[in-house]
Amino acid sequence: MIILKDEDFIAKGNERACYHHPEDNSKTIKITFENNKRKKSKQSDKEIKYYKELIKRGVKSWKHLPEFFGETKTNKGDGFIIELIRDYDGSVSKSFAYYLKENGSKAYEKELAIYKQYFLDNCIIFNYGMMPKNILLRKNSETDFDLVLIDGLGDVSHFTLPNKIPYFARRRITRRWDKFINKYLK
Repeated sequence: MIILKDEDFIAKGNERACYHHPEDNSKTIKITFENNKRKKSKQSDKEIKYYKELIKRGVKSWKHLPEFFGETKTNKGDGFIIELIRDYDGSVSKSFAYYLKENGSKAYEKELAIYKQYFLDNCIIFNYGMMPKNILLRKNSETDFDLVLIDGLGDVSHFTLPNKIPYFARRRITRRWDKFINKYLK
């Protein structure tokens, strides 16, 4: 069992909290946080299942997703371990929302195009939780950036069979992408 301390805390969403992995500073642990009405996070279950599916499919590049390292038990509940996204200088990457507020979406047109193409090329489905606050902008240098989805991976719809067929998966990705752009970036 991994012991998480208050000083390991990074951030929390509606159901889950992220902590620095106390034994590996390149990783983070996502858990269903205390005082949440649910003992088990549906988001975590879907995300873990989808990560395992991506690994089974042989996804080679984790450039726009944190790499998944498995499930774990902690003193704060069950969790799973993923890569901690850091900038080239070692600092934890900031949210895309932060940079949008500073520079606007026009400044990141190239990164957004590459990001969208990654999902299309790999048939990776994201849900409606993909919003600027759930995307990190990783600085690889002062002028080279990657967008990384840290929450909202997988499909929340009940009928997911079409996601197994690349043609239909890409159509779903394109529809959700258009909604993401229209809702958050226009």
